Amino acid sequence: MTNRAVTATPVLTICGSGNGGHALAVVASQNFEGDINWLVHPDETAALVHKSMAGEGLRSTGAITAEANRLRVVSSNAADVIPNADIVMIVAPAFAHAEILREIVPYLKESVLIGCLPSRGGFEFEASRLIPGIEPEGQRKVFGLQTLPWSTRIVEKGAIVNFSAVKARVSMAALPGWHANDIAIQVSKILGIEIIPTETFLDMTLGNPGQFIHTGLMYGHLASWSGESFDPESIPRFFAHASDRMGALVESMSDEALAIAAALEVESGGRLDVSSIPGILDWLRVSYPTQTADTSTAATCFRTGPIHVRPVPTIEAAAGMMVPDFSGRYLCEDVPFGLVITKAIAEIAQVDTPTIDQVISWAQEKIGKQYLVNGRLDPNATRDLPIPQNVGCQTPADLVYWYCIRSGAAALVERRTQSRV
Repeated sequence: MTNRAVTATPVLTICGSGNGGHALAVVASQNFEGDINWLVHPDETAALVHKSMAGEGLRSTGAITAEANRLRVVSSNAADVIPNADIVMIVAPAFAHAEILREIVPYLKESVLIGCLPSRGGFEFEASRLIPGIEPEGQRKVFGLQTLPWSTRIVEKGAIVNFSAVKARVSMAALPGWHANDIAIQVSKILGIEIIPTETFLDMTLGNPGQFIHTGLMYGHLASWSGESFDPESIPRFFAHASDRMGALVESMSDEALAIAAALEVESGGRLDVSSIPGILDWLRVSYPTQTADTSTAATCFRTGPIHVRPVPTIEAAAGMMVPDFSGRYLCEDVPFGLVITKAIAEIAQVDTPTIDQVISWAQEKIGKQYLVNGRLDPNATRDLPIPQNVGCQTPADLVYWYCIRSGAAALVERRTQSRV
């Protein structure tokens, strides 16, 4: 009788029960050759998903029509779904990333792959601080996507999720950087779209599109708002009603981020390659190449793209009357975990960011924060944010060292240099 080694079934665990978590459960079920577990919060969400799984199960509508038929264990307890996971994918707002990492780290395998969809600004600093055993010290690897691969919304929690659009490709970075190519291939198979590897997480942080699009359009639509309410039919469309001036504002913030990247490339003496950080117009053209009717400018992309019908976020103030909602992720995520992180890097790189400053100054008042004081970030207000200053980076040389050496991109730089010889 021949003894054959038993190969364990691969396990993917999803962390996050919002729109992205629901979407990933469906998409991964179509592509991942293994079992899928789901860490959901709070307890009532787990119970709701269990109930759904006992019936028709979680399914999707829209651009992707499928079922989450590989779900095996759904729990609000990390001990139930993390210890046997070969891959962990966090799909949650940026303000929850650190909390989730602290929750799952005690149960992680020594050789696990941990990813974040999307990583948003500064995830590289949180991951390096909170996850022990990332190579070369250990066997763990980390990756982050520049953006969520889909525009998606829950229709019925635990039962139906809708995909309104699917991006053609999404960029990705890894820790250590030399694993980016291999991880990109693996993640591409799971997500069913093209994943483009980049050299460092600087591409994710400065190239984070949500920090420019969401905050810029919120500012454009609502900076002059003076308290009036809307009836449901008069609520502006977030993208479809984006003016040329709003599009120019978004592009201006993106240009400032590119200037920061260019300054750091010069500081690095060529060791940092920032050529893969896209301007926002290039990003829009690449993300939705066939779903957008007019890609002339950022504004035309917004107005003619696949999600142009989405309204400006509002809440009900009185019966049948709506007012702007400033508490959602467009400001509460994309300011502290987007523009503020970019501003922090700009201060180290000594690059002026007047448009970013303008939007932060307006938005921080709307969300009850005071990140920017007299044009500079307040260390007390940013002490808990994943900015480079909080991991010891104070000079341009510190940043170059972190991204080129600490994050493992040096091997990529060496390979690129050798290929040119």
